[in-house]
Amino acid sequence: MKKGAALLIAILLTGLFLMLAVFSSRIVYNAYNSVNAAWQREQAYWLAEAGLEKGKQELGRNLNWYTDLPYYLVDNVAWLVRFSVGEETDLGEGAFKIVKEKGRDCLYAIGSRGKALVVLKLTFAAGSLRIIEWREL
Repeated sequence: MKKGAALLIAILLTGLFLMLAVFSSRIVYNAYNSVNAAWQREQAYWLAEAGLEKGKQELGRNLNWYTDLPYYLVDNVAWLVRFSVGEETDLGEGAFKIVKEKGRDCLYAIGSRGKALVVLKLTFAAGSLRIIEWREL
């Protein structure tokens, strides 16, 4: 009878340790995914910043420069990401797209890295490059 009890205890302890291993591996997996998502978002943000800088250079050379015709909805992120015509540039493991609508005094930059996406908007004074507002959409 003692051999059977020892075997039962060994089986229960093995099952307990397996459950602990599964739970701890799940915690590590979730932590890794969270850190990776935050890292990709940070990279997408800096790619969007690079896009704004490139767009400011283009506007510095030509204040009438634009990439797309005006869209009737202002700050429509879905349109900016999917359908707008812009200058796209790959940089490292990510990319950015610059969108400047004709006749509007704002510049958009969309940075993307993996599943992360950041849209930045720069509003400037008409006829100059004096920045009025910078924000994330």
